[in-house]
Amino acid sequence: MKIEWTKDMTKRVLIYVVSGIGILAAYFILINLKRVSGVFAYLGDILRPFIIAAIFAYIVNGPMMFFERLFKFTDRKKSRPTLKRVLSIITAWVACLAVLALFFVIIIPDIKTSIVTLVNNLPGYFNSLKELITSLADKYQFDITYLDTFMNFQVTADGVMEILKKYSDALIPQLANIANISVQIGSLISDMIIAIIVSVYFLFSKETLIAQLKKVLYAVFSRRFVDASVRVARETHRTFSGFINGKLVDSLIIGILCFIGMNIFKFEYAMLISFIIGVTNIIPFFGPIFGAVPSVLLLLMIDPWHAFWFAVFVFGLQQLDGNVIGPKILGDSTGLPALWVMFAIIVGGAIWGVVGMFVGVPIFAVIYRFSKEIFEGMLKKKNMPESTLAYKVVKGIKDKSDVELEAEK
Repeated sequence: MKIEWTKDMTKRVLIYVVSGIGILAAYFILINLKRVSGVFAYLGDILRPFIIAAIFAYIVNGPMMFFERLFKFTDRKKSRPTLKRVLSIITAWVACLAVLALFFVIIIPDIKTSIVTLVNNLPGYFNSLKELITSLADKYQFDITYLDTFMNFQVTADGVMEILKKYSDALIPQLANIANISVQIGSLISDMIIAIIVSVYFLFSKETLIAQLKKVLYAVFSRRFVDASVRVARETHRTFSGFINGKLVDSLIIGILCFIGMNIFKFEYAMLISFIIGVTNIIPFFGPIFGAVPSVLLLLMIDPWHAFWFAVFVFGLQQLDGNVIGPKILGDSTGLPALWVMFAIIVGGAIWGVVGMFVGVPIFAVIYRFSKEIFEGMLKKKNMPESTLAYKVVKGIKDKSDVELEAEK
């Protein structure tokens, strides 16, 4: 009996073959996990300058696009389009390096001085706090026997330095075990220099590189799949760049305003506390709390009234950020409701720590957006209303006309 070979049979055979190869590959990777991880580590070492360059290019791309909009005067001349790109890349890199230099030359030494002063003065601050608690207890007849452990605890500058030394002594051997420090620093500097040069090429030819990547994808995969992938990549880039760049600028403004305000009101450790407030403000929702609590506690040991007025000042600053500065800079870059923002922060923090609390929001925003599109598309195929308002009833769903009328109201 002759069997007619059909396209469907060919498709099935290919599926079986590819699945078999995939299973064998997975089995090979599992039984040779150390070797495979070693190969990936080796490839990672080789490609590290290019990976760093891609990260640099992505970070500098935003400032570069900003300067390209400023350098419109080059369009009037019959100059090559490359002139504007070259000027924008140079200006963007100079601006980024200037910010880094400002940070390391001015801000870091000031923070270091503040920390040294704080360590030396901490015993006096701690004793003042205990005296305040004792005086309040005597005045208002509070029972502070349950604070005996705290009241008997002694803080000394040598004790604080011993704790810091203990942690540094535990850290140094770990760094030494990674590799020879001098060799690692030299390798890092070399990688950074190469990465900066390569990032310039990435930025200069980014449109060509993206076009080449799309060309390969269209050659290998179906047009429908590539179109969907490109749209997802474009939306992911928009969400990430809008949120991360906006949040960094927002936090920088908050840190500067905090520093100005603390100097006006003569609060102690203005640079150190402003740095804490600015950095923690990067974390959405919980960031202001993470920054304000230790800062208030620090000022509480120095001067309770300063701590109180600083808490009022920071609360006002965060209200200004949440209602005016943040919305102006960020807009609706994520499109996430407050509940899902909290969910993204908590889950991201549980998986990746502090970094996860920051990047969890844009990642979940992308997932939320495309999940919404998928489910609404499924409802549309079933000829059912896509709006959430239609389902805010105890039984069944609302008519489409009722939903539209309610939305207009």
